[in-house]
Amino acid sequence: MAGLPTRSHMGGVGRIWQMIGAARFKVEFDTISGAPSTFDAEVKYWSGAREISEIVVGPGSLRFRAGSCVCVQKIRFRSHTLGQTIRITIR
Repeated sequence: MAGLPTRSHMGGVGRIWQMIGAARFKVEFDTISGAPSTFDAEVKYWSGAREISEIVVGPGSLRFRAGSCVCVQKIRFRSHTLGQTIRITIR
């Protein structure tokens, strides 16, 4: 696992990386509003030491692989017209 911090200078975090590794996700987003509209979904996730940002037009879905870190994935939305209520499903 070249390039990853080892236990000697990251405490027990090196062991967590070895156990978890990268995970694959499929995030689906759909509007459940009374007046449906398209929207942008910006998904931010970490791949190794890089934060990646992808924008997808919804309703839709995005598959990505994230991990090898103790980190947070984020999604934010922007409606193209009216405000929307968005349902998010993670698989």
